[in-house]
Amino acid sequence: MLIAHLTDTHIVRPGTLFAGRFDTLAALDRAVPRLAALRPRPDLLVVSGDLAEEGTPEVYAILAERLARIGLPMLAVPGNHDVREAMAAALPEATGTIAGGFLCSMRAFGAGVVIGLDTLAPDGASHGELCERRLAWLEERLRETQGRERLIVMHHPPFTTGLAAMDAIGLRRGTAELAALLAAHPGTQAILCGHVHRAIQASIAGVPIRLAPSASHAMDFDLDPAAPYRFKREPAQFMLHLWDQGEGVVSHTLFVEEHPDL
Repeated sequence: MLIAHLTDTHIVRPGTLFAGRFDTLAALDRAVPRLAALRPRPDLLVVSGDLAEEGTPEVYAILAERLARIGLPMLAVPGNHDVREAMAAALPEATGTIAGGFLCSMRAFGAGVVIGLDTLAPDGASHGELCERRLAWLEERLRETQGRERLIVMHHPPFTTGLAAMDAIGLRRGTAELAALLAAHPGTQAILCGHVHRAIQASIAGVPIRLAPSASHAMDFDLDPAAPYRFKREPAQFMLHLWDQGEGVVSHTLFVEEHPDL
């Protein structure tokens, strides 16, 4: 199974710029034909949150139209800048909804399953969390898919990246419980996430984590614990994950465009 992984597009209204600097809609318009032209064709597109910076119906309608051009089945989870209700209304087949309004879902692909996990905290907070209700939902899915291989898609990474400003708004609640569930129900092959706008690898409870870079703009790489987070212009990227059941997940990071100086 081949999975295309897009994250952190941060779409704003046409004619405006994200942070006054980045034309995120233009960046998406460059990524869409690149993803649509991939050969062999991916089996699934996952979008790991922060689809929109401005979570209005207008912006999600634009997103839905652009993502439909890629022509792939899709699973999407919300990021801290997303608005659940508007996102679900525009992308109902990609999000799913569980009790409490959380956008969690599961897709079966042959002997494997892909689980989308909503990590939004309440009241518009930037950090993420997994509350008791979402952890209970995940545990049920892990139990019912025992013996099958799985992937989990979520926005906030369940590990400390070393980028202090982003770690301050990481997954603040539920990481230990998630690790315990993964250990108790083996079979998860990887966790795919976003949020930090950089390609980072880690693991939790022996499960590999693949944090994808943004298809628009990057966060500055600075391991100084006092450094604030800063946006940076770097080539837009996405990931491709080759999931060969019984062999694990092999992940590739690709540029949206060729480097103009080469």
